[in-house]
Amino acid sequence: MRSKIPYFIMIPSILSVIMFMFYIIFGDHYIGHPITISFFITITILLFILDSIDDLIFRRKIKFLTEKKRRQILEENEGNYFFIFYKFIFHDPKINQEVKRIDHGFDGIIELDNKLPMWWIHLFYLTIVFSFIYFFSYFLTDFSNPYKEYEIAYKKQLKEIEIFEKKTPQVTIANAFFNKKFIDSGKILFEENCATCHQSDGSGNIGPNLTDDYWINIVDKNLFKNIFSIIWNGSKNNPTMRAFGESGEIKGNDIQKISSYVYFINTKSKKPIKSKTHQGKKIMDWN
Repeated sequence: MRSKIPYFIMIPSILSVIMFMFYIIFGDHYIGHPITISFFITITILLFILDSIDDLIFRRKIKFLTEKKRRQILEENEGNYFFIFYKFIFHDPKINQEVKRIDHGFDGIIELDNKLPMWWIHLFYLTIVFSFIYFFSYFLTDFSNPYKEYEIAYKKQLKEIEIFEKKTPQVTIANAFFNKKFIDSGKILFEENCATCHQSDGSGNIGPNLTDDYWINIVDKNLFKNIFSIIWNGSKNNPTMRAFGESGEIKGNDIQKISSYVYFINTKSKKPIKSKTHQGKKIMDWN
């Protein structure tokens, strides 16, 4: 007759398996849902009831055993279960037996056929179990599917952006202003979106030089506002410069950062050694 597994090991183990399967099938979307919580509470209560019934059957069956066998089983059930679990994982009763020796014969070498450690064997079994779970969950559910995980992460990111934009309104031409703390982040955004046409230092490529005093588009008397407006509305004189803000390609807060960087490289005294030839009209008296 087997020893009875105590409830504080059996119930958490079964619950862990059920929760893991629930996560594989439904994901983490319904973990905090009241119905889900009620389901797991019900499962826990049922497990306690089943354990009580199992305990009653165990006690009834043990009465029909001999005194010696009964005492042996009771001693096993009264022991330290964590120590028993430890022995199950790491201890092999045959480990102390004499090691098998293999004599090669022709070279005089004797090979010791040592047994594999129990922890290695159990770990190997665990990888097999996990591979089956992973295999079936990949093909039959959305669990471990990289495309589905990407879609979920992408939607979550869009939702977070939407919440952020509601809490932090986007800057417009009316309230945009130069801020030194935006220069570094503006440089990164400039290199990602503008460097192809203007070079990373703003010296100009197929687009005009942004570090000199010459401007093709003059739509505002304030230099910073003029820069912001061109990035937002695009250039009427140069269709290649599209309306990044108006089209929604770049948000207002990011345009403010890019504009702060462009304003900084335009007004600083040290200019790029090599830059594109001047284009447009020279403006010196910005507000």
